[in-house]
Amino acid sequence: MENGNVPIPVQAVTVQQQDIAAYHTFNGVTVYQKKENIRAHVTGYISWLPYELGSSIRAGQTFAHLRTKEQDALREAVLIDSTLEKFSQPLGIQSNGTGIITALNVQKNDYVAEGDLLATIAEPSSLVVQVNVPFVYENNLGVGTPCEIILGNDRTIVTQISGSLPIIDPIPQSHIFLIALPKEQLPESLNVQVRIMDRGHKGVKVLPVQAVQSNELMTDFWVMKVVQDTLAVKQRITLGLQTDAWTEVASDSLQVNDKVVTEGAYQMQDSTLISVQ
Repeated sequence: MENGNVPIPVQAVTVQQQDIAAYHTFNGVTVYQKKENIRAHVTGYISWLPYELGSSIRAGQTFAHLRTKEQDALREAVLIDSTLEKFSQPLGIQSNGTGIITALNVQKNDYVAEGDLLATIAEPSSLVVQVNVPFVYENNLGVGTPCEIILGNDRTIVTQISGSLPIIDPIPQSHIFLIALPKEQLPESLNVQVRIMDRGHKGVKVLPVQAVQSNELMTDFWVMKVVQDTLAVKQRITLGLQTDAWTEVASDSLQVNDKVVTEGAYQMQDSTLISVQ
């Protein structure tokens, strides 16, 4: 042998039979589709405001009381004519939506003008992930396509595409798809990753990608097959579906349970004496 009969230490694994799938990963962001704004309907001062940012509120509930300058002027007159008291009571501002207060622009005693935006209410059940998908993948996606949403804390939500917008972002030429998450409690504008399966094969021969070697042009592929745990033989193979970790063996040159070298085979000659560690 060219290595002087000194076995080269290597690591090896066996060819396995399992399912393999290739995925596309896109960036997405959480968005509340349904929001309601609460605005002042008269000019005056906020005299009562029990809510804080993040509070829950229902449609029809009183959000705040507003006191006008005219009502302040009536305080003295009420002492003389009690029939005017009903006109001096602060005006109630009702919520026109049910959800969470995600923006609160005023506090007690603030002066507001008619039409001013006081708060924004987001309906949690309207939460969606908006994902921009390059148009070249248009034919691979649609309503009902399974997908996985990967959060920053390594949590994964298994769901499916629920809708799309009939517009194309002109600069990146991407199509906007929506993924509804009505039961998830996630903040708005959260960046997530959306993983969508491209292709999948069931019950095929696979081996780790680090076991595969190739020429510079990536036209010829081979592995070092282990024979009797002492010899590494160069075995050409044809690749099928590939992922970051696994590659499918599409040829019959390797069979399930054949052993191949994963570490120590770089630039190894055919029929090299080895020692499997």
